[in-house]
Amino acid sequence: MRILVGCLVTGVIAPLVGLFLLILIPVWRDEARLDDFHERVLAYPLPPETRTAGDSDATVGKISGGSGDYCEYQIRLTLQTGLSHEDILAYYDEAAIAGANTREKAQVSLGSDEHLDKENGTVIVEFGALAPSDWNWNCT
Repeated sequence: MRILVGCLVTGVIAPLVGLFLLILIPVWRDEARLDDFHERVLAYPLPPETRTAGDSDATVGKISGGSGDYCEYQIRLTLQTGLSHEDILAYYDEAAIAGANTREKAQVSLGSDEHLDKENGTVIVEFGALAPSDWNWNCT
């Protein structure tokens, strides 16, 4: 009976555990990159006359219309500000926040959401980055 259990563990369970790790290690690595990128964005001071107007959102996934060689990372901040949208964009564009691939600066843009109250100065700031990814099924 011991030999049968040993064969079962060696022949079936060990390869399944190895396959599981082979699949999930790239996902865990890219999730860690996203967490680090998100922390860098949140650690940067807000512009003057500005406060957060909700939770931030962080996602990683496939580049829309692109190949599976890269993961796209995106952080969205909803802010309420007394500044113009151009001033907010200029402030964060000068920030030089490193993206998911820390060798490159994150791309900054203003998001559009028809549900935002533009009269109250609410704006969505989006930070985007690309990083090479191998074997991450989320990005293929």
